[in-house]
Amino acid sequence: MYLSPNGCLAWSLPVKTQVGPRFQIVHGFGLVINVDAQLGADVVVRQGVTIGNKGDGGPSPVIGDGVSIGSGACVIGALTIGAQARIGSNAVVLHDVPKGASVVGNPGRVLAARSAEV
Repeated sequence: MYLSPNGCLAWSLPVKTQVGPRFQIVHGFGLVINVDAQLGADVVVRQGVTIGNKGDGGPSPVIGDGVSIGSGACVIGALTIGAQARIGSNAVVLHDVPKGASVVGNPGRVLAARSAEV
């Protein structure tokens, strides 16, 4: 969907994309989510995020429940982001991310996973 400039938004989220309940878009300008991506419940994405395949029509990411994706992040290819993971702003994620982990940087590197009590 693309809204007019006076709507202050320009984003692409195809109707056929599998999106779980309570999905949140925070400041959605520049958001692109591939039709084949799968997003779990309680996922939060911010402006400038790209979730998709590598441009070859191949598989797209599977995003677990409760994942938070920071502004400008790119999550690309056949990978899984575990539940409760956090993707930092401008991170480029090309590999699986464990449950509860945080990813930062380009290329994305996994920081220690948070404990279950957090």
